[in-house]
Amino acid sequence: MDPNEPPLPPAGAADRSPTASVSPERVLDCLSEGLAVCDAHGRVLLANGAFGALLGLTVQPGTVLTETVAADAEAEAALAHVLAHPAHGTRDLSRPRERGEPRWLRLSAKALASAPDAPRVVMVHEVSDLKRAERDIWQVEKMAALGRLASSLAHEVGNPLSAIDIQLQLLQEDLNQSGGELAARSGRRVAVARTEMRRLEAIVRNFLRFSRPPALHLRTMSPNDLLAHIHALVEPEARERGICLALELHPDLPLIEVDENQLSQALLNVLINAFQAVAPGGHIALRSAREARQVLLEIADDGQGIGGEDLGRVFEFYYTTKDEGTGLGLSIAQRIVHQHEGTIEVASALGRGTQVRVRLPLPRSSHR
Repeated sequence: MDPNEPPLPPAGAADRSPTASVSPERVLDCLSEGLAVCDAHGRVLLANGAFGALLGLTVQPGTVLTETVAADAEAEAALAHVLAHPAHGTRDLSRPRERGEPRWLRLSAKALASAPDAPRVVMVHEVSDLKRAERDIWQVEKMAALGRLASSLAHEVGNPLSAIDIQLQLLQEDLNQSGGELAARSGRRVAVARTEMRRLEAIVRNFLRFSRPPALHLRTMSPNDLLAHIHALVEPEARERGICLALELHPDLPLIEVDENQLSQALLNVLINAFQAVAPGGHIALRSAREARQVLLEIADDGQGIGGEDLGRVFEFYYTTKDEGTGLGLSIAQRIVHQHEGTIEVASALGRGTQVRVRLPLPRSSHR
């Protein structure tokens, strides 16, 4: 025997190697993405833990996958589609959450062979962040399109509106001078028309604000100082309304580069909504925190909350559920946050309050 040759392992050593006890099932259970193997009839042969956890199911081998979600028509239809068409795209599925936006899952399948009765591998993974990013991009593009529309129409519409308003004002002056019941009645109608003209002019001005957003004037400042200033600004109103306004600041936060005036406007727009949602005796909290390479600014209230469909539309231009609202507050806040290369999200449920979270990137020099 060559003395330089390594000795042979003793009998049975291979059975005691670290890989001997690793089964495919254990490997699959380590995945964060859900995976299930089904036969051609949709009967489960194998499924990892993430598959059932993501879909909220108990998946046992031998069960028909679509039957496990028979009470959920949307999930049943999505699973049936990917099982029947494993080579033709994906299906997205929304799963409600107790608070905040729904969780989005993406289902896909692949046949293990070309035969019609070949087993299928069904995969599911969460795409909530992707959906949120797509929605934000769509919102930004929509605002940009509105801006282009405003910029092309503002002068065409604004000048005639001003001319009509001047003529209505002159007509009102003539009616006031003529006297009589007819003149008074006509004067009231002219006053209504002028009110509507001013409303139209305000709409044109708002469109112009979005078509030409002001440039940012960035400076380095403490996020805690920003929140403390806003707290001092609105605390008297909160006290007058009987609302407890708390300030909860992280003690050690890095500086951020922001346009203080514009970012303050965005946060004040959120606070206005919170004040309108909270009854006397309620609570609103302004919070700061550090999250990886971001600073988190949060405004949380224990008010009436926002329901499902309304929650998905809070950033839409001119969308509001309040009689006195314009539907612009959160749209303006979102635009300002996006200008700062940040993100804004809303988590809420009816009767359980609302949290608005603004995340702002740190200056590159602060990254560690």
